[in-house]
Amino acid sequence: MNQKQKRMLLGGVQEALQEIENTPSFTKLIPEVRTNIVYCLPDETEPKNVCAVEGRITVVDNQPKAAGRPKIGGSDHMARALIHIKKQRPEIQAGINLRYNPKTTKAIKKHTEKTDTTIGEIDRKKEPEDRKKGKKKSMPWKINYLKKKYGEIPDIFYETPGLGKEPLYVYIGKDPLYLAREAIKIAIKT
Repeated sequence: MNQKQKRMLLGGVQEALQEIENTPSFTKLIPEVRTNIVYCLPDETEPKNVCAVEGRITVVDNQPKAAGRPKIGGSDHMARALIHIKKQRPEIQAGINLRYNPKTTKAIKKHTEKTDTTIGEIDRKKEPEDRKKGKKKSMPWKINYLKKKYGEIPDIFYETPGLGKEPLYVYIGKDPLYLAREAIKIAIKT
């Protein structure tokens, strides 16, 4: 990755982060594991080269606040998710994770009805035991599950609860700023 590409990734995540930090209602979408935004180059195959908010986005004084700055290699979980998603949908370059609860679900369903956004569910009860117990083994299963169930990876998908696992929404797209703005629309309606 050259310096121009690195600046583009860092700038893209920073711009999305600023929108989120300037929207107090976004706190309604931040899960217990916190939110992250990930962004990568079109041909990226390595999670270590994905840009994300180091330390994730949390809540401070009822405001969304980044724990750190955008950094190449700033995420593990969401970076791995993005790389696995790209194997099925190469056009995807960004993702954001959001809280799963009845209010968020209602707002997201309304959002998908008004847009061309697709939605899907991962049923954690169907996850094989060896995938649940193995470190970093469930991500490929989840993405393959979505592909088999829907024919492609939906733009927004969520995981049902699992033992020791917080259910989450993941919203994917080409651009982190677009995802931040779409998530803000959802937050305002939550």
